[in-house]
Amino acid sequence: MNTDQCRHNRTLLGMYSLGRLDAAQSVAVQAHLDGCPDCRAELRELCGVAAALGQADPDRVAEPSPAPPASLQTAIFTEIAKARTQSRRPRALMLAAAVLAVCLGAGAVVAHEVASPGGRPVSFTSQPTGVQASAAVEGKGWGTMVHLDIAGLPQGKRYMVWLEQRDGSRMPAGSFIAGGTRTMSMQLAVGLPMTDAMALGISTPTDQRPLLRAPLRS
Repeated sequence: MNTDQCRHNRTLLGMYSLGRLDAAQSVAVQAHLDGCPDCRAELRELCGVAAALGQADPDRVAEPSPAPPASLQTAIFTEIAKARTQSRRPRALMLAAAVLAVCLGAGAVVAHEVASPGGRPVSFTSQPTGVQASAAVEGKGWGTMVHLDIAGLPQGKRYMVWLEQRDGSRMPAGSFIAGGTRTMSMQLAVGLPMTDAMALGISTPTDQRPLLRAPLRS
């Protein structure tokens, strides 16, 4: 198939394979995949890259891995924004979005010593017993960078990171697999101006109640 719907969904497959779409987008993409073998084949190729990210282990890295250059995020987001104004969305741009997610994901998991606590520190109002978390937010031209260090969450369980908007809705920043007692240091990108963000939060995919929440406005 080569319909407009296929072209639209293929721009989302990279983020879908990494679990970075919100619930509504994921349902829409899955519904399309159920009836489109071509897009399912495309997803299988991307899932190989996504699966490899789960093997990243900072304990196996002899030296700190280099973080992706700061200019990479801005360049890719700019190209994606240009593509949205055109009738056709080339596969290359969909893969570029996946590369950005991979770079951010790899930096979040592998660059344990590279992630710097830049930006404005924020305080979580309460933390579950045994959990230690600290964070900072940094305004960028394309949105907000979130720096997060967290330890003490159940090993292997998946968590969602988000920014809360003024109307109470949430803008996804990404997800991560908890490392138990090992501290996870990550950098996450959100296409939301820091001035429009009211809080930083963490929850599970199945429970929308905040596990941790840090107000960004007094």
